[in-house]
Amino acid sequence: MTISNRPPWIFLGLLVGLINAVIVGHFWWAGLGIIYLLVRCLHLGSVRAHMVWLMSAAVLASVWFSYQNMQYQTKTWSTIATRQLSLRVEPDQIQVTGDTASIIGVTKTGQRIRAFGHLTSRQQATQLQAIDQPTQWQVKGTNDLLEGPRNQMQFDRRSQLRAMGIHGSMKMAQWFIVAPSQTVWQWPIDLMHHWRKQLLLYFATLPTTLNEYASNLIIGATANDFYTQNSGLKQLGLLHLFSISGMHVVYLVTLCQFILARLGVPREHSQLMLAIGLPLYAIIAGGSGTLIRAILIGEAGLLQPLLNRKQSTQISGLDMWSLSLIGGVTLQPAVLLTLGGQLSYLLAFALIYVAVEKTWWQTWLMNLVSLPLILHTVFQIHVLSTPVNLLVIPLFGWFIFPLVIIGACLGGVLSWVAGISNTVLTVFSSLTNWFGQLPGMVTFGHLSTLFTCVCLLMTLLAIDERRTRVRCRWLIALAIVYGMAFVTIHWPMDGEVSFIDVGQGDSILLRTPFNQHVSLIDTGGKVGFSKPSWAPTLPGMTNVEAVTVNYLHSRGISEIDDVNCSHQDADHIGDVGRLLQLMIVHTLTIPAGMRQSRGFQTKIAPYLKQTRVIELTAGQQPANFPFTIYHPFHPGPGGNEDSVSLGTIRNGVRFLFMGDLDRAGEREILQHYPRLTADVLKLGHHGSDTSSDPTFIKQVAPKIGIISAGRENRYGHPKQSTLTTLIQKHVAAVNTADTGMISYVYDWLGNAHWQTILPTRTPIAGSPR
Repeated sequence: MTISNRPPWIFLGLLVGLINAVIVGHFWWAGLGIIYLLVRCLHLGSVRAHMVWLMSAAVLASVWFSYQNMQYQTKTWSTIATRQLSLRVEPDQIQVTGDTASIIGVTKTGQRIRAFGHLTSRQQATQLQAIDQPTQWQVKGTNDLLEGPRNQMQFDRRSQLRAMGIHGSMKMAQWFIVAPSQTVWQWPIDLMHHWRKQLLLYFATLPTTLNEYASNLIIGATANDFYTQNSGLKQLGLLHLFSISGMHVVYLVTLCQFILARLGVPREHSQLMLAIGLPLYAIIAGGSGTLIRAILIGEAGLLQPLLNRKQSTQISGLDMWSLSLIGGVTLQPAVLLTLGGQLSYLLAFALIYVAVEKTWWQTWLMNLVSLPLILHTVFQIHVLSTPVNLLVIPLFGWFIFPLVIIGACLGGVLSWVAGISNTVLTVFSSLTNWFGQLPGMVTFGHLSTLFTCVCLLMTLLAIDERRTRVRCRWLIALAIVYGMAFVTIHWPMDGEVSFIDVGQGDSILLRTPFNQHVSLIDTGGKVGFSKPSWAPTLPGMTNVEAVTVNYLHSRGISEIDDVNCSHQDADHIGDVGRLLQLMIVHTLTIPAGMRQSRGFQTKIAPYLKQTRVIELTAGQQPANFPFTIYHPFHPGPGGNEDSVSLGTIRNGVRFLFMGDLDRAGEREILQHYPRLTADVLKLGHHGSDTSSDPTFIKQVAPKIGIISAGRENRYGHPKQSTLTTLIQKHVAAVNTADTGMISYVYDWLGNAHWQTILPTRTPIAGSPR
């Protein structure tokens, strides 16, 4: 880029950002960026002066981020124990969802802890929701560890909590609340949190959609089911509109300046008032990373005329961006760990270069800039994303956002204003959901780090280029690189057999090289437990959506050849219905006789659409079915004793999958297949003693036994007797509860290896942490 004539702020900003990425984010590629930046600086004029700036900034940034890392690691719990804590909790950090209360509080040592507890009555829930002052919580319970993903491409909850500054999580068994002490320094912050809670309580009195929009767009409070109910926002790439950022801050500042001017307040005084008010608004609006960036840029814009009265020089857009990046990562060192933080700074940087372009071209280029990061994290893109953004962004800025502010301000006293606003917003939500459901969702797959860096760099070079022919060459080259990435993702040379960690349940993915055939055995699912009648149940994301479908999308897979249901238990097929909604499934197999069962009729039948259903019995061999069927021998209702047992050979390795089949069923298999053997056995019933008969294990003689169980599950799986049998028969056991996803990966040349997400250990009865 043509930045050699810029003052050092842009170099300082990029350098601090890259050092942050290396030290806090552990992004190796950022080290290459640091080297390039230093080499590039050597070609500038006044080299010595620039290098002094850069090296000083590098040392200070390295020390600061290393210190922040050390502080975070020191305060983060590394062991599980029963703990008693005293937490100071702001009123807006108390949340009630159904019969669960969650809080975020701070200990006297500065630990920021997230805690959960079960409520016993509606009255208790109502009392917690009404709290609008700081409180001191005396809590007792067992902590959890902040762990990373347990499956390939799973959302990294640990990085998100790090970005939020959370040091630990715990389950509250007991708690009581007292009035806290307050220092002079805490008072203004407490006041802002009090106002935020008052706004939350006020917005809750408005109609549902207006409440959700006002809470989200004005104070940054997102309802748990907001994005579930507004799925079109994610599918069409409109989430940025609902994350308080530069557009929202500029609009609010402009609105306040207009009001103050009409009240006769001089411009200089209004700028000073807003400069003081913006940091306070950051607290009221939740203090997200995207908001902090917008606030810092807003502060620079407001203070520049006041501090620069006698000079004609102006702070450039690049300098403002650089200062906001330095300030943002200094205040929130982990902000760049999240996709929202990355996109916020990247798009603000790109906007400086595309601001001179026509609106439609500007929107297209901004979407192009964000594409590498989106494909690196989300794996899908809708072809309507750009045209819909082109239509919605101005509509949002000129109509939707003002409507939300008017509805929020007047809706409490004028019910007809609230009603009209709510109706319009509901129509807007319905339209975005409708557009999101239109054909055009492209499952691209996971763009590797290398491809992401290359595509991002080429895109930035293209938008910086003003010569049309040269820009076209960059864009053509960029399209070729994306094409190469698409081919490598959709036609990979490796295949796999992966035992997905779905907690207490089963789900196994089998994929051949070049994605020629994709099979899934069970989907997992949660066993439902009754909740009190007073506690509303909100729809949440299922495991199959968060884990399995996400992983399939990352591999460029949008269709499954066959989904095989072992039997009707919820921990095996509870999520089949959701899978059928999210992906095309050509064939669904079930044990013979299960079609009439309640489990099939409620969990599967309503979602079948064009999927073909085949009922399986031993010895049967459907066309193009990649398994041998060893059980059941007779139709049944789909209980454990009717579980389908499937075998397959992949890369010369014999696999046998047992579902929840009991010992009687295992012995029946041996009677019909006395020479049956396997290299890898997926143990029946999660390692329960109702399965894995010693005689069966001896006959099948597996080298590896896979146990799919949940950590600290209530059933005590695997049982010690089963583990003893495996030891006696010299079978190496591995448990998903210990290792996360377990994968056998092979290629078309015959090379193969086993891999797990977490380090392996000898399984322990009950799957303790």
